[in-house]
Amino acid sequence: MSAEPSRLSPRHLVSLTVIVAVGAFLLLAPGASDMVRAASVIVLAIALWATGWLPQWLTALAFFTLCTVAGVAPPDTVFAGFASAATWLVFSGLAIGAAIQHTGLGATVAARVGPHLQGSYAGAVSGVVALGLAMAFVMPSGMGRVVLLVPILITLADHLGYQEGRPGRTGVILGGILGTFLPTYAILPANVPNNVLMGAVEAVLGEPPTYSSYLLLHFPVLGALKTVLLVIVMLRLYPDRAPAPSAAAPDRATNGRTPLSRPERRLGLLLLLAVALWLSDAWHGISPAWIGLAIALVCLFPGSGLMADRPLKSLNVEPLIYVAGIVSLGALAHHSGLGERVAHYLLAVLPLSDTGDAATFGLLSGLAMTLGTFVTLPGVPAILTPMATELAAITGWSPDAVAMTQVVGFSTVLLPYQGPPLVVGLLAAGLRLRDAARVCLIMAAISLVLLWPLDYLWWQLLGWI
Repeated sequence: MSAEPSRLSPRHLVSLTVIVAVGAFLLLAPGASDMVRAASVIVLAIALWATGWLPQWLTALAFFTLCTVAGVAPPDTVFAGFASAATWLVFSGLAIGAAIQHTGLGATVAARVGPHLQGSYAGAVSGVVALGLAMAFVMPSGMGRVVLLVPILITLADHLGYQEGRPGRTGVILGGILGTFLPTYAILPANVPNNVLMGAVEAVLGEPPTYSSYLLLHFPVLGALKTVLLVIVMLRLYPDRAPAPSAAAPDRATNGRTPLSRPERRLGLLLLLAVALWLSDAWHGISPAWIGLAIALVCLFPGSGLMADRPLKSLNVEPLIYVAGIVSLGALAHHSGLGERVAHYLLAVLPLSDTGDAATFGLLSGLAMTLGTFVTLPGVPAILTPMATELAAITGWSPDAVAMTQVVGFSTVLLPYQGPPLVVGLLAAGLRLRDAARVCLIMAAISLVLLWPLDYLWWQLLGWI
């Protein structure tokens, strides 16, 4: 008996109609400016990623197809994402994550961490959020942290007894992912936007921010306090109770001294080497992506014993295509001048010269937050930092203070698509994007109402404004 053909849902039909309409516009209106053509594709991609009406990877493929067929930009811009270190870090992360699962190392780590998180659901959520934040101090790559965390979080949820369908499972896994994402913008080398800002500030203002000054300025409010609020939000959105001891996996979860197998030891040494190289990247200058790719090559090599036979068949390439699409979108926004045009338009309508310091702080932070929805988070400092001197002259602030308001803005994430590591973590964990979107929107609202005013007062106390 043949299977009944699947039908287009209303959302899929609307999405297809809009894609065809945009494609028709691009092909039939060759006289439109490059910026308008780029804007039509960018807005379409952002809308589809934000609504989730199509799978994220399919939206990325539609973006690539429209740009290439209609000649919106040169191929090296359209496919810039595949040359990006972030994309190859995703690939290496997929391989490392599969090796962690195949060797059982994730189960062993979960067995040793699990006893400290049993007995209290609030303690489990607090523990995984704290674990995610702590990793940001020792691993400079947000993508790398997510890659290592997700298989451990999944196994940990199993060992603690939070099975599929329980809100506690989402609370534990999503809490760990968000814990290594949302508060970590307050730690200088912990995410790509931070590093872009550091390089842009050095290029434009002559001297990059130091690790300690950046941490003192941002971490107390945007890091530590945001972490506490994140735990509270997760417990309210995904309430649960700790399973009875019999519900958890009894063998390895209660035996924290189970000896490591030979493949686990080999993989553990490889991961220790990777972390050591990631920590020392400022000394040797090798990108975290290429370090991860080398580790992935060892895992994938025949006879390593770290992966199943024909390992590429076990890898889910959807996150790879999605991240390449996100990075390419940012490249197109920069190439077409759209990002800079949006920023200048927003500057023109913001009353920066006629407001007090508090309003200026909010407006500049809001400018960065808003721009991040168009060009994604790494594109914000690349566009706004060159304007720091101009904005300083308008506001009367120092250029360094103007530049640092970007952190307040791009750390306020509205939707998951803005941060590729977050989406990669969600896809790898099999979580719904709308779950993360709900948390992001609530945390953004709390940030606007509570954290931004407190951060402004903290800046005043430190004498920055």
